[in-house]
Amino acid sequence: MSKLNTNIMGIMKVVQLKRYNQIKYFLEREDFNGFTKKDLFIMQFIKKGWGQDIAALSNMAEALTNIAVSGLKPIDEIQILLKAVVSRAIHHKVNPYKRDINKVKSLGKYGYYLEHLNIILGCYQRIVGLEFYELNKRVSHHLLNMSMKYKNYHADLLPYSKMKWPADQAAIIYSLWLFDKNNNTHLHNDLSDKWLEYMETIATHKSTGLFITEVQDVKKFSKQPRGCALSYLVHYMSRFAPGAAQQQWEIYKKHMLTKRLGMTGFREFLPSYRGKWSPDSGPIIAGVGVAASGLGMNAATSVGDNKVYNNINKVASPIIRIMNGVRWIPGVKIIAMIATDILASSIFLNAETKTEWY
Repeated sequence: MSKLNTNIMGIMKVVQLKRYNQIKYFLEREDFNGFTKKDLFIMQFIKKGWGQDIAALSNMAEALTNIAVSGLKPIDEIQILLKAVVSRAIHHKVNPYKRDINKVKSLGKYGYYLEHLNIILGCYQRIVGLEFYELNKRVSHHLLNMSMKYKNYHADLLPYSKMKWPADQAAIIYSLWLFDKNNNTHLHNDLSDKWLEYMETIATHKSTGLFITEVQDVKKFSKQPRGCALSYLVHYMSRFAPGAAQQQWEIYKKHMLTKRLGMTGFREFLPSYRGKWSPDSGPIIAGVGVAASGLGMNAATSVGDNKVYNNINKVASPIIRIMNGVRWIPGVKIIAMIATDILASSIFLNAETKTEWY
């Protein structure tokens, strides 16, 4: 994992502090009753938010853990905020069971929600303590069993969808790795080995060597590499399989890192494939994906690639400053939220505060 964080111990950069304060304000609100369109850009168009609520909380938890480990903020302040992250993650307006998760008998096929919840619980134990250990253990064993029952070693992500994304499976394995690091166990080892073997022998795009996007072949783009998925995958895989993550990262840069009009970013699709934007990818401009590039910054710090992080950040930073400046203007604020909502801010803060946890 990268040690990109160049802050003097105990001092946050201005841009980091602004993002931190945005997250802190969100977590300290006493009127939380689920995410709203004021929190997430996607909810302007899709009421349920496509799981971006739990993804925002997951990135938030990682960013807060980075800050705690680096000593950039008092540990007791971060502990309070992490407890608020867990509280929101298990809230009935966020969890798919719509009730107290501790009273749910079967966790079911909700791998997407559970992967992020498990990451949050791992962050909590790393910084705060064992309060949620039993839930963390239960979710970890459920995700492990759900992954190992299939020949492709991919857990079900949603009960109403056949799609299985390697990027999400990487997040699942990372959450098990976190549990193992915190508790001196070995839950992730066998699954990690089998999943990587499957990806390298069955689920690799032949002409590039990149991992494909979806293993059930239910979408037109399933066997194509996608930028948002690869950025996401490399970030999580860098923890439990750093060598394989570095290899994918180098191939990813070779085939999908591009420079257009003086701006560096990652393509959402290979130049040979005509793909359309989606809520996952965000806007695609001249082939460059907003999500692929934003998540790519997080992946870059995870593998220690300062050059790519800085090159993308040179483009992103002035745009974000402008978006922050106009996000209160009626008619403009919706567009501005693409780069400034709570998900984007959590991802950027995660990227720019990255440090070793163990």
